[in-house]
Amino acid sequence: MQITWLKQQNISNISWWRVNSYFITLIVFVSILPFSEALVSIISGVLLGQAILMRLLDSNSEKSKSKYVLLPALIFAIYCIGLFFTNDLSLALYELKKVFFWIIIPAAIYISPKLSDKKTYIVLSFFIVSVIVASIVVTGRLIFISDTQLIDFRSASIVSHIRFSLQVILSIVILSWMLLKSNKMNIRVVILPVIVAIVWLTVFLVLLKSLVGIIAFIITFLYAFIIAKGKLIKTKTGIIISASLILFVVFSLLYIVRVAYDFYNFKETNLSKLEKKTFSGNLYEHDLQNKVRENGHLVFIYFCHNELKKEWEERSSFGYEQMLNGSPLYYTLIRYMASKGLRKDSVGISKLSDVDVKNIEKGITNYKFSQSFFSLYSRVYETFWEIDYYFRTGDPNNKTLAQRIEYAKAALYLIKENPVLGIGTGNYMVSFNEAFDKVNSHLLYEKRATSHNQYLNYLVKFGIAGFCIIMILLVWPVYKTENKHNYILILFLISIAVANFGDSNLETHMGLSFFILFYSLFICNSTIEMKFTLS
Repeated sequence: MQITWLKQQNISNISWWRVNSYFITLIVFVSILPFSEALVSIISGVLLGQAILMRLLDSNSEKSKSKYVLLPALIFAIYCIGLFFTNDLSLALYELKKVFFWIIIPAAIYISPKLSDKKTYIVLSFFIVSVIVASIVVTGRLIFISDTQLIDFRSASIVSHIRFSLQVILSIVILSWMLLKSNKMNIRVVILPVIVAIVWLTVFLVLLKSLVGIIAFIITFLYAFIIAKGKLIKTKTGIIISASLILFVVFSLLYIVRVAYDFYNFKETNLSKLEKKTFSGNLYEHDLQNKVRENGHLVFIYFCHNELKKEWEERSSFGYEQMLNGSPLYYTLIRYMASKGLRKDSVGISKLSDVDVKNIEKGITNYKFSQSFFSLYSRVYETFWEIDYYFRTGDPNNKTLAQRIEYAKAALYLIKENPVLGIGTGNYMVSFNEAFDKVNSHLLYEKRATSHNQYLNYLVKFGIAGFCIIMILLVWPVYKTENKHNYILILFLISIAVANFGDSNLETHMGLSFFILFYSLFICNSTIEMKFTLS
């Protein structure tokens, strides 16, 4: 009897250690997601290692969870099948290395024991706190951006600003759900801090200036509002959330309309009456074919290169032709001067303040952009400017959205040429370069890349057949594990689905690690309240 009791105690202790080893490793994992790509790689290995070790020790553990969580691991197999078509084995192996997390994380969570509801909520809470702390750190870096010598908002983010924006969106989704379900959860939810956190993270998403993240946020919460079918407005909390969402969407649309109006509302310049000489008697250059504008003023008229170069180099230690953000500094200079309605000559330079000179040295192309660093105006305006410039000149270089259009053109060409099975794993570099040439792209060689669209990338590499299989592998487990009404999981998937139109998130280390971790967690560890939120 004593021997039997000791065995039972030993088994119980091992099970306790197994659960808590998994629990603590998950907490560490979600806590470092907003901070370190290198640590995410390490903790992924630790998560799988402890799962295997503790499973071997705990021989009398419960039966494994649903095997459907392992279906996404087959996506890695699709990359392996693509090796049969590869012409560059080293690049193919590099691709496999990036997407190996499709196996590591689902396997670790499948092998590990199911967490209690309370532990699941604690893991999610640690993630939210970490995202909030990271957002405060990033905001501090934005405030002191000149001191930390960061170029822009992209540099201020600790991890990729797009991937971090997705973490922010998931945090807002979880917090909103906690607010609505606070009376049914196994942990105490303090309403005021939750509301403050939701408001702060929403504001921060705007400060981060990730258009992909903002668009994903708006569409995700519009979808949430639609599928709620009026249920939200039955409670005071629901009314507040619904009203806030509607106001945010309306404000966002009005803001975009306002920027578009500012960009396109200008008086036409009488090009037949342009003066030919500067105040000093030098000839102006007038490029009458170039219609690029800043704040309604044509950029490439009243331009005297010699005067501008001489006067600028007397005002600044930055060289006139020094490269700045991928272009010569004088390109930023003439755009900035045009934004103020100044002529690009010695007189115009004399009207620039010391603050203006500093702004130009920072790469700011329009004086309005310096009025508030946290304003989204510059980000939206610059997007309109890039698209307008691209369609006027055909030059996509150093323009984020224009370059993505060129990437998409090349991808569509490759899909047309290889519609069923794609080009295979590891062939993207050569194939895309050939495609850019075929579509007569003006992209510089060093600016060429694969499509910043996850769906196009899958279609290019694996064709329609591989793409459809990948989508099924991701959607099928949601239905087979009774998660089709899981508010958090569905909105998480919607946000990722929208963001994948703007970037290939599932082929980046941080994007895939973040996605597959929470996807697997929600498939295996969602509570009853989470699974049937929308039913």
